[in-house]
Amino acid sequence: CHDHKFDPIPTRDYYAMAGLFTSSETMWGLAGNEKLTAPPTDLHVLQTAAKVLPPEDFVETVILLESDTGKPKAIPKPKWEIGTPLAMGVRDKKEPADCKININGDSKKLGESVPRGFLSACQIDEAENLSIEAENSGRLQLAEWITHENHPLTSRVMVNRIWQHLFGEGIVRTPDDFGKYGEPPTHPQLLDHMAIRFQKNGWSVKQIIREIVLSRTYQLSSSVDSQLLKGDEENKLLARHNRSRLTAEELRDSILAISGQLDLTPGDGSIIRHRDILVNKAGNLHQPSRHRSVYLCYLRNSPPPELAAFNLPEFTTVTGKRDDSIVPGQALYLYNNLFVIEQAEQLAKVLQDSAKTSEDRVNLTFQKILSRSPTADEKKASLELIEFTQTETQNELKSWSSFCQSLMMTNEFRYID
Repeated sequence: CHDHKFDPIPTRDYYAMAGLFTSSETMWGLAGNEKLTAPPTDLHVLQTAAKVLPPEDFVETVILLESDTGKPKAIPKPKWEIGTPLAMGVRDKKEPADCKININGDSKKLGESVPRGFLSACQIDEAENLSIEAENSGRLQLAEWITHENHPLTSRVMVNRIWQHLFGEGIVRTPDDFGKYGEPPTHPQLLDHMAIRFQKNGWSVKQIIREIVLSRTYQLSSSVDSQLLKGDEENKLLARHNRSRLTAEELRDSILAISGQLDLTPGDGSIIRHRDILVNKAGNLHQPSRHRSVYLCYLRNSPPPELAAFNLPEFTTVTGKRDDSIVPGQALYLYNNLFVIEQAEQLAKVLQDSAKTSEDRVNLTFQKILSRSPTADEKKASLELIEFTQTETQNELKSWSSFCQSLMMTNEFRYID
């Protein structure tokens, strides 16, 4: 409804880009939870709905009767022959059209049409074949514009986000804002250099990650002294590595990995497609899983319970940088949550099977959880703790399980140095 308040993005640019998508049509492909060869017809949708919508005669009633007259209704012919492979996709509408400006944001007050196009602030004069023909939506030209070698933002934004994931902070510390009120890059020449290499290497994310992690800067320790803090408290010059906490997903996967329970095979797709399970479980989509966190069910208003305490992003918005808070609820989760307790018990069983003496088990526990051997003082304190808890509980497995859980709760386990 108005020009951008700070950056050179006029109202016309919004409607120019909106026209690209209003001129496109989404082909939803699948209906219900059937396989790729299912016929997506109205009849098919109603039949699959019978699995979750009682009573049993519901579908039959809807198919045979018009809702307003009660007269029999002809069963529609399938749109596609049974067995036709289907997939979700997008195509141009039959009659692509430009968007009209909504005056003051009011969809009932239309102004002039704006030709389909891109951000004027990122115009690429030397680009060819970016003009949009009247009969095309412009999606192809949009993709070519975004990936053009002279586009000022695409490769820089991508490289900056990769850098942020590896260092904890981006070269531009406002990853969602490269505009007037975003922070300037701390190393602009480095950002440009990596953006160019990223393009020349075929936009390979693996290649740019490899180059960064093999650098001396990435391999620096996060240890700090007073002189470094005095000269560069925020570590913008990268004289050391930033100490960072494991993300929620990394923490869960790490706990499963050290207990030997992590399933590295690909997940079996979304549980939403198993509608019989949803009914029987009263809508609970978060079923127990040992797969990596990337395969869990993420809903807008219902994050996976084992991740919710550790700053998951808001699923309804684009989040370039997560919040990083430390609250009592996180410690309480690691202390009381059934998932953590179960994985600690699984690790304790591994220790009992893998090492005979208590000293060997303590060494193995430190290696598995903290990736190092215990100091003499740590080993002594650990053995005393295990002996005390075993005397109190009269349960060897529980005493070792409690010891494993206590190491999982340490900052050393949850933070990357």
